[in-house]
Amino acid sequence: MFQKLHRQLTFFCTVITGAILLALSVVCLLFARKAIVQTGYTAFQKELVSVIASLQSQDYISHQWLKQMQEQHHFTIYLYDNQESLYYDRLQDSHWEDLRNAVLKKSGTDIFIGKDGQTIAHKELTYRSSAKETYYASVGYLLRGNGQIRFVILYDTSHQTGQIAHMTIGVFAADLITFLLLILFSWFFTGRMVQPLEISQKKQQQFVAAASHELRSPLTVMLSGLETVEKSESSTERHHFLSLIRQEGLRMQHLIADMLLLANADARGISLQINDAAPDDLLLCVYEKYENLAASKGISLQFSLGDAAYRDCALDTERITQVLSILMDNALSYTPQGGKILLLLSQSAHHTIFAVADDGSSIPEEEKAHIFERFYRTDHAHTDHDHFGLGLCTAQEIVRAHHGKILVHDPRDCSPLPEGFPRDRGVVFTVVLHG
Repeated sequence: MFQKLHRQLTFFCTVITGAILLALSVVCLLFARKAIVQTGYTAFQKELVSVIASLQSQDYISHQWLKQMQEQHHFTIYLYDNQESLYYDRLQDSHWEDLRNAVLKKSGTDIFIGKDGQTIAHKELTYRSSAKETYYASVGYLLRGNGQIRFVILYDTSHQTGQIAHMTIGVFAADLITFLLLILFSWFFTGRMVQPLEISQKKQQQFVAAASHELRSPLTVMLSGLETVEKSESSTERHHFLSLIRQEGLRMQHLIADMLLLANADARGISLQINDAAPDDLLLCVYEKYENLAASKGISLQFSLGDAAYRDCALDTERITQVLSILMDNALSYTPQGGKILLLLSQSAHHTIFAVADDGSSIPEEEKAHIFERFYRTDHAHTDHDHFGLGLCTAQEIVRAHHGKILVHDPRDCSPLPEGFPRDRGVVFTVVLHG
C-alpha cells in the first residue's frame, strides 16, 4: 500500500512541479524573446539614423563606401540617384531584387514620387519572407545637393532568430535536466513523507496488538472467575472470585482510560483546565496520598521543599497530579522494602521543576530511550501484573500538552538530591514546566 502511495505521490509531485516549471519557462522565454526583438529593432533604428545622416553628408557615394556602410551596420542598401540605380555586386542577386520589390510593395510607398517641401521622408516596416526570414526595412528618400536619393535599406534579423533559438534550446534542455532531477528529488522527498505514515501504521498495529494482549488477560480472569462463581456453592469462594473480578474490572477501566487519553492526544491533543496553582501544595497532596501506602510497603517516603517561597504556576492541577501519581506508582513498584522515595520541588527564573527519585533498580542506558513508548516495560517488569506499560507514555503526553518535558536520569547525574540519598542506584524522573 505504501509503495503504491509512494509512486503516486512521486508522479503527482513531478507532474505538477514540472508543469509549473514548464509554464514559467515559457513565460520567461516570451518575455526574453520580446526583449531581444525590441533591442534589435531599437538597434536597427539607431543604425538607420547613422546611415541616413552619412548619406546626407557624403559628397560622393562610391561602391567602396557603400560596401563599408553595409558591413559596418549589417545592412543591405539599395540606392537610386535621380531615379538611376547605384549598383553594388551583392544587390544584383535576384533574391535581393525580389526582396526589395516585395518590401516596396508592402510599404505602399512610391519613392520615386517626391513631395515638395520635404527634404527627407522614410517609412520603417517589418517584412517576413516566404522562406520565414524576417527583415526590418526602411523605404524613403532625401534631398542631396540638386538631386534626390531614394533608398531601400534592409536589416536581416537572422542573428536574432538564432539567438532566440539557442536560448530556447538552452532553457528546455535545462528544463529536461531539472525534470530528471525533480523525479529523483520527488522520489526521495515523498519517500520521507510516506515514512512517518508507515511508522505510524506499524506503531498503531503494535498498539492494537499490545492492547488486545493486555485486555485478554483480565478478561480471561474475569470469565474464569464468573464460571467458578456459577458452579461454586461456597459463599466465601464466591465472594473471593467476585472481588477478583472487580479488581480485574478496575484494571481494565484504568487501561481503557489510558488508551483513550493517548488516542485523544494523537487526534486533537489533551484537553487541559489551566489555572494558577501553588506547586508546593500540589506536591504535599501527592505526598499525603502515598504516605500510608509507602509505609505499608516498608518504604521511606520523603519530600524536599526547602525554605524558599514558591510562586504560583499555570497548570492543570488534576493532570499534573496524575503525572506525579504515575511516577509515584512507578517508584513504589520498583523500590524494594527498606528503600527510599524522594519528592522534590524547585524553581528557576522561568521554570517549575518536580522530581521523583527512588533508590530501587536502575534503568539501563539503552532502555532509557524506550521507556516512554507505549506498552514498553523493562525486562524485569514484564511479569508485573499492575502495570500495562502506558503510565510513562501517558505522563509524557500530559507534560507535552503543558509545553513542558519529562526526563529520566541516574541519581549520580542529579545535583538537587540531598546528601545521604544513594547515588549509585535508582532513578530520578524530572518534570519541567514553564512558569
